Amino acid sequence: MNKKTVRFVLVGAVLIMALALFAGCSKKAESGTTAGEPLTLSLWHYFASDQEAAGLKKFADDFKKIHPEVTVDITFVSREELMNQYTVGAVSGQLPDIGMVDSPDMSSYVSLGVFADITDELTAWGQLDKFYPGPLSSTKDPDGRIYGLPNNTNCLALACNMDMLKAAGLEKPTTWEELEAACAKLTNPAQQIYGFAMSVIPNEEGTFQLIPWIYAAGGSVANLGSPEAIRGIEFIANLTQKGYMSKEVVNWTQGDAFNAFAAGKAAMVESGTWHVAQNVPDIKDFEVEYTLLPKDKQYASVIGGENFGICSTVKNKALAVEFLEMISTAESVAYWAEQTGKLPVRSDSAQLRDIWTKDKYLSVFTEGMQYAVARGPHPEWPTISKVIYTSGQAAVLGQKSARDSMTEGAAAIAPILAKTPVAQ
Repeated sequence: MNKKTVRFVLVGAVLIMALALFAGCSKKAESGTTAGEPLTLSLWHYFASDQEAAGLKKFADDFKKIHPEVTVDITFVSREELMNQYTVGAVSGQLPDIGMVDSPDMSSYVSLGVFADITDELTAWGQLDKFYPGPLSSTKDPDGRIYGLPNNTNCLALACNMDMLKAAGLEKPTTWEELEAACAKLTNPAQQIYGFAMSVIPNEEGTFQLIPWIYAAGGSVANLGSPEAIRGIEFIANLTQKGYMSKEVVNWTQGDAFNAFAAGKAAMVESGTWHVAQNVPDIKDFEVEYTLLPKDKQYASVIGGENFGICSTVKNKALAVEFLEMISTAESVAYWAEQTGKLPVRSDSAQLRDIWTKDKYLSVFTEGMQYAVARGPHPEWPTISKVIYTSGQAAVLGQKSARDSMTEGAAAIAPILAKTPVAQ
């Protein structure tokens, strides 16, 4: 072997060793589990309460006990600013490692490339079947790939003025027929008292309150022109046309509708989990009880709440996923929901605290989570949502039949859904 050949072999060997060393370092950096190596995970959120801030700090401290070399840097960013940063960061690459997002918005940011696919990691974790289907579906794309985990949730149920119902010899309604019959008995035009109240305002709140009626009839947002979806909107419209619900619902927020109920101007109201803590304690004039939203073909509700996703620019993906899994165990979810006054996103977490299974109010919402669906999920959810609340308003006001308004709306978004189906 001549000197030139020897030199070539030596250089090649050095290159191979360097590449191996580089690969080893890259692997260490990716896993983020090398003891003693200082690492930081950035987490951005828009939670505003002291309880939420304390809960996140506890999770960061707990993770540091497991990984002393890791600091979870928690940063509050206003919701509007955070959503803007996601849009900009999708291009610039300036994103946190872990980011919070409202559940119906996640699909849009997934489509922009903000969040990373972590399906394989979470499948290996083996706990996905413990999450309620509604919240978990909000983390998926149309192919069923998962980009995060739900952090908290809420849903809708029916609040009843039991003084009015008992005086009329009525039980809490469980079906649409029973609800309409109760409305007929409890509506008092002379005193401007209606049987039922809800929000059909032209924004996401209106959509939120209309969705359960579509699903209760057997419909879905994936096919708003179906006979079942039309029936759901038609039922609500008929309550108004018969005088059982005020046409002012097209101007009412969810808070306005509940205020009408609290003032004794509506015997029943479609109510959210948050009303239990914020509004029910102030009602002194009558007894309040909750029940599931009445069913047609099936029980149905709809979820709110936020998700956490792993951002696509994360440098230590395995470590970020580990943190997400840690804050999403059954006990962590139970702690978080109790700490922040929200519903747990896991069914097994709900069994860890009596408040969700034995409280006379919250136990109803816990049961309702079995039937609660996500809004969408779809990258163009605002467009779909507008069809729902616009169609609902037109039917409630009698401007169009439910059939015409829903059929026209469904036709308008058909090209969108043909290109990208609603995630299931």
